[in-house]
Amino acid sequence: MKAWLTICSLWFTVFSYSQTDFTISGRVVNSIGEPLESATVQLLKQKQGVLTDSSGKFYFNNLIAGKYMIRVSYVGYENYQTEINVGLGQSLFISVSLLPLDAHLNELVITGSQREVRKTESITNIDVYTTKHFQRNPYTNLHESLNMIPGLFADIDNGVSNTSDVQINGLEGNYTMFLIDGVPAFGALAGYYALNSIPMEMIDKIEVLKGSASAMYGSEAIAGVINIKTKKTATAPKLSVNSMLTSMLETNTDITGSFRAGKAHALVSASGNFFNWKWDLDKDNFMDMPLLNRANFYTKFAIPHSNNLTTNVYGRYLFESRYGGEMQYKLNRRGSSEVYGEALTTHQWQVGINSQLPLKIPTTLMADLSRHCQSADFGNKNYRGAQMTVFAQLLQNNTVDKTNNLTYGVAYRMYHYTDNSPLSNDSLNPVPALSHIGSLYFEDEMNLHPQHKLVLGSRFEYGNISKFVVSPRVNYKYNTKNGNNILRLGAGTGYRAPNLLNEGFGALNGSRSISIEEKLQPESTISANANYTRIQKLKSAILTIDANVFYTRFFNIIEPDYNDDPTLIVYENNKLGATAWGFNLYTELNFSFPLKLGVGLSYNNVFEVELEDDGEKELEQVLHVPPFMANYYLSYTFPGPQLSIDFTGNIVSPMLLSVVPDDYRDERSPWYTIQNIQLTKKFKSGFELYFGLKNFFNFIQKDPILRPFDPFNNNVGIDNPNNYRFDTTYGFTSTQGIKAFAGFRFTLR
Repeated sequence: MKAWLTICSLWFTVFSYSQTDFTISGRVVNSIGEPLESATVQLLKQKQGVLTDSSGKFYFNNLIAGKYMIRVSYVGYENYQTEINVGLGQSLFISVSLLPLDAHLNELVITGSQREVRKTESITNIDVYTTKHFQRNPYTNLHESLNMIPGLFADIDNGVSNTSDVQINGLEGNYTMFLIDGVPAFGALAGYYALNSIPMEMIDKIEVLKGSASAMYGSEAIAGVINIKTKKTATAPKLSVNSMLTSMLETNTDITGSFRAGKAHALVSASGNFFNWKWDLDKDNFMDMPLLNRANFYTKFAIPHSNNLTTNVYGRYLFESRYGGEMQYKLNRRGSSEVYGEALTTHQWQVGINSQLPLKIPTTLMADLSRHCQSADFGNKNYRGAQMTVFAQLLQNNTVDKTNNLTYGVAYRMYHYTDNSPLSNDSLNPVPALSHIGSLYFEDEMNLHPQHKLVLGSRFEYGNISKFVVSPRVNYKYNTKNGNNILRLGAGTGYRAPNLLNEGFGALNGSRSISIEEKLQPESTISANANYTRIQKLKSAILTIDANVFYTRFFNIIEPDYNDDPTLIVYENNKLGATAWGFNLYTELNFSFPLKLGVGLSYNNVFEVELEDDGEKELEQVLHVPPFMANYYLSYTFPGPQLSIDFTGNIVSPMLLSVVPDDYRDERSPWYTIQNIQLTKKFKSGFELYFGLKNFFNFIQKDPILRPFDPFNNNVGIDNPNNYRFDTTYGFTSTQGIKAFAGFRFTLR
C-alpha cells in the first residue's frame, strides 16, 4: 500500500511540474526594430505583469497550459493585444512591434502637392481621416459622415428631397472640389453624388484640404478639396463585409474583395442602401425622410510593369432613386398635380486610368471619362439633365537638386451638358452644350533649410467660358528640429465659373422658381490661411493640437437671394463681394491605455456686402451657415472582452434661415446637438458586432415646410392673411429623431 501511495505521489508531482513548466518570452521593439525598455507586458486574466529589459525582452515562467490574453503597452505607442494558445510542456517566444501613437501624422498624403509625401512634410496642411474614424458612428453614406470633421458641415438644402451639400469653412458645396483618387468629380451635383458613389468598405482614408486650391486644381476649389482615397489593391483584405440596419428600417450593406488576376491585383466592391418605409413623426403629412434605393459598384486593377511601376485601371457605377413628398405620393404619380412629391433618379458611371510612365523623370498620366444623368420631378415640374466629362492630366515631379523640387504638368477637361431646363437657354446666361478648359500647372518646392520650406506655384487656364485665368499661390512651412511644432502659411487666388444648375442646388427645388437678373460673371477670390500643429508627448499620452485661421475675400460673388420674393430664388452679381473668415481648432489625445479623445471647434463669419437704397453699404450674413460648431469623439476599449464604447456628437449654433415676410417661424435655427453612442464587440475571427443609438437626445427640426397642406398653392387666398406659400427652403437638418442601429463587420485578411 505504501509503495502504491509513493508511486501516485511521484506521478502527481511529475504531472504538476509538467503543468507549470511553461514559459512565455518575447521581445518588444518599435517600428524600425529598436528595443523598447520598460514596456509593460501583461497577462490580463492572470493579472500578471512584467517590464521589458534594456534589450526589450520579457519572460513569464512557471505557467500552466491554456489560453492567454497578452497585452503590451508603452508610452507614446499604440497598445498591442493578442490571444495565444499553448499546449502542455510548450514554451513560446513572440516578437512585438509597436506603432507610435502619432503614426497618423506620418500618413502619406497627395492632395496638397499632387505627389505622395508624409503629412508632416506637406507644406499645405492636410487633414487625414481613416475609415476607423467614421466607424465610431457608422452612417449609410459618406456625406453624413463628414459632419464628424471639424470645419465641415453637411447642410440640407431642401426639406423634401433632402438634396444637400458639404460646406468647408462656411462656403457652400459648389466651392469645393471633390476628388476620387486624385481625379476631379466636376460640378456640384456630380461632386455630391461622388460622396455616395464609393462603398464605405472601399475607402482607405479621406484627405481634406481647407482653403483655396485653384492653383493646383482650377475652378471649383475655392473653399478646399476633399479627396477620397480607395484601398490599395495589394494590401486590401481578401474580403470585408459591413451590414447595418436601423430602427427606421434603413439597411446598408458593403462588400469588398481583393484577388490576384495574373500579375495584377484586383479590388471589387459593391454597396446597397435601401430605405422604403414612410415616416411622418412631425405629422405634417410629408415624409420625414425621402425613400431611397441606391446601388453602387467599384472595381480597380493594379497592373505592374517595368521598373516597379504600376498602372491602375478603374471603373464605377452608381444608381440612385430617391423620392419624398406627401404620404400618399408614389413613384407612379411622378409629375402629378394632385399629390406633391419630389423624385430624383440618377445614373452615374466613370472609367479611367492612372499610370506611372517609364521615363527618367517620375511621370504620371491620368485619363478619365464620366457621365452623369439625372431625371427629376418637383411637383409638376420636370427636369432632365446629362453631363459628359473628359479629363486628362500629365504630371512630372523633377528633383532638380537638393534645394528645388519641380512639379509641372498640363491638364484638359471637356464638358458636354444638355438638359430641358429653360435656364440653359436663358437669354442672359446661355449655358453652352460644350465647354473646354486647358491648363498649365507648375510649382517649385524649395528646401531652403532643414526647417524651412517654400513653394511658389501657379496655374494658367483658358476656357471658352472663363477665358484666360491665372491662379498663383505661395506657401511656407517651418518646423522645429524635433518636428513637434509646425507652422504653415499660405496665400493664393481662386476663381469659379458659375453653373446655373448647380448654384446651391437652387434649380432642384419645387417650391420656388429661379430668377436671373443679369449676365453672371465668374467669381474671383484671394485667400490666406495660417496653420499651427503641436505634437506634445505627455507622461501617458500623445497630445496633438491643430489650429487653423483662414480669410477669403470675394471680389464678385453669386449668392442666392431668398428674401426679395417668397416665390423666387434670385441670382445676380454682387461686385461688392463677400468675406469669409474664422478658425478651426482640433485637439486629440491618444493615451497609452486604450482611450482616445478628439475635440474640434470651428468659427465661421461669412457675410456679403450689400448696397442699400440710401447708398449705404451693409453687411449681411449668408444663409444656412452656422457661425459656431463643435464636435467630439470619445473611445475606450475594455481589453479583456475586446469591447469598445464610442461617444460621438456635435453642437451647432443658430444659423440664419430663409424665411418669408411675416413668417411665424424664427429666422434663426435654435442651438442643437446630435449625440450618438455605440458599442462594438470584436471577435478573434475578424468578426465584429456593433449597435447603438443615434441622436439620443431626439432633436427634430420644427416646421421645415411652410403650408405643407397646400403644396400647389391652390388655396392661398383662403384664410391666409400673410399670403404664405408652399416653401421647402427652410430646412437645415434631418427631421428624423432618435433611432437605434445594429450591424456587423467581417474582415478576412
